[in-house]
Amino acid sequence: MFKNIAFWIVCVACMIFLPSARGLAQEDKISRVTVETVRTQMRVPKEIGIKFLEKRESAIPGFFSVKLLISAPDQDIPLVVYVDKAAEKVIIGNLFIKGINVTRKEAGEPKPRKIDMGELEMEKSPWRGSADAKATIVEFSNFQCSYCMRSWIKMKDYLEKYPHGIKYIFKHFPFQSQQQSLDFSVMVAAVQEVGNEAFWLVHDFMFSNEGQTLLNSDKGVVKQKIEALLKEKGYDVKAFQNAVETGKGQRRVEEDMAVGKKIRVTGTPTTILNGNYIVGPLTEKALEGFIGK
Repeated sequence: MFKNIAFWIVCVACMIFLPSARGLAQEDKISRVTVETVRTQMRVPKEIGIKFLEKRESAIPGFFSVKLLISAPDQDIPLVVYVDKAAEKVIIGNLFIKGINVTRKEAGEPKPRKIDMGELEMEKSPWRGSADAKATIVEFSNFQCSYCMRSWIKMKDYLEKYPHGIKYIFKHFPFQSQQQSLDFSVMVAAVQEVGNEAFWLVHDFMFSNEGQTLLNSDKGVVKQKIEALLKEKGYDVKAFQNAVETGKGQRRVEEDMAVGKKIRVTGTPTTILNGNYIVGPLTEKALEGFIGK
């Protein structure tokens, strides 16, 4: 069926027949059709980037081997698909020749994506731990996220166990679709204007069982509780109130969210450990890889 190929199998995820696009250069048409088809048929979220890298002749007569790069938050994933020269047919799947997965070989392996820690604007955020620690952890978190509370409970244990090995930095990333979530983050961010220790007082309360219950109340009740906590410890309550009223807390949250969106944070908690984007809970084993046992 195909000359000079002794054995081949194509595992097809989908073959799509597409109308040709007029007025575009062939190279542009092939790259556009390939990217659009992969995004649509593989249901790639719009916040995930897909980049056309190259095309070359494939082992399938009449088809190009087109290489793309899918930029997931934690890694760059190469992908090869097959597109006919008229850019009307697309095959998404794996081509095997004599038992060898040619598609995977052409694509290569995914590579972890490194985050430039300088992009995270760490100096603007509250931190805990040791200033000269071997492990710098930046976490995007949300007070109404139960997974964030679990993450903080573990992180608190790590900070106690490795007091000189970790510098932990907190970033606000409230649920964008929920006004209440944003309001609570804004109020806690306003406490940062009072001071680093004042922030951690309120932060720890919010991530306690009592605090989580309080977050079911309206923002007026939460604001009163924050004021009571600050007053009890002798902190400047007026500085907090001023930060809320003048929008300083709002701006701090917006800055954190802008940083998160820049590095493609899509949910909470999201953790960056020395530039490594951590998917799922941060394990002690991963941490020890940077600070030692």
